Amino acid sequence: MNRTEFEALRDLPSKRIRQDIRWTRRTALRPLLETDGIVIENTADIELRMNLNFNPENGSKTVNVYVRGIGPICRLDVDGTRHGDAGRSHKHALREDRCPDRNLPDGVMARHELSGQSMREVFQEFCRLALIEHEGTFQDPEQVES
Repeated sequence: MNRTEFEALRDLPSKRIRQDIRWTRRTALRPLLETDGIVIENTADIELRMNLNFNPENGSKTVNVYVRGIGPICRLDVDGTRHGDAGRSHKHALREDRCPDRNLPDGVMARHELSGQSMREVFQEFCRLALIEHEGTFQDPEQVES
């Protein structure tokens, strides 16, 4: 997937997530909470998926979108690990067809305005920007029992 194809997919209207967002905690990744394999329906019939991560100990949040068989095409990190001048809240996006293989290292944009927002707010803002409608429920990860 190249940048032009990524932008066309990003700007495609009527993308939809129909499933509920529920969090799980795998022992090997404690304290991280995650939800994976969220299907993003789209009229381009691309196998688009999303996963979410939340760390209740440091408040870091990640929204990652990937194409099955290609890899990650977009990631939003909020209150996470510092990424150079982009800081702890930043967005990674596909720039060239090798980016998914390299885990989207280039063209990172600061998103400081998202710092301190809840996981729900980050998810909702990501969906708004990516023209994704979420029709299910969203379980707040802060409410998941340890």
